[in-house]
Amino acid sequence: MRRVERLRDERGLIGKIMFVWLALLVVFLLGAWDTGSILLMRYKVSSAANDAAFEAASVYKTTHSLDQAKTAALDQIQQQVPGAKLTKDGFVLDPTTGNVTITITKRASTLLAGRISFLKHFTKAVGTGTGSPPTL
Repeated sequence: MRRVERLRDERGLIGKIMFVWLALLVVFLLGAWDTGSILLMRYKVSSAANDAAFEAASVYKTTHSLDQAKTAALDQIQQQVPGAKLTKDGFVLDPTTGNVTITITKRASTLLAGRISFLKHFTKAVGTGTGSPPTL
């Protein structure tokens, strides 16, 4: 009988283990969702920067107006990635070649990473694109 008394009662142990596994699964799924959201935003920002740079270079070639080229680039950016912003020196136009370099930034919307201070810098997507005027 002494040996039986030393054994612990194992009732409810499976429920506790399942709870821990489910909690780990939820954390893993949130991390996967956030990672996908961040990667998608980085792709969108990079693509929008390239398209906006080409659009600005095209407009500059036809109008030779820096303001119209910048407006066309900003319109293109807002169509593709609403809420994205040009960085401080995010619009650079070389008047001799007509090449335009654009740098934009936007923060990805995440479920978990944006709310944890040491992970917040991963949610910022920065894209740089360079466009040349069309030659045809």
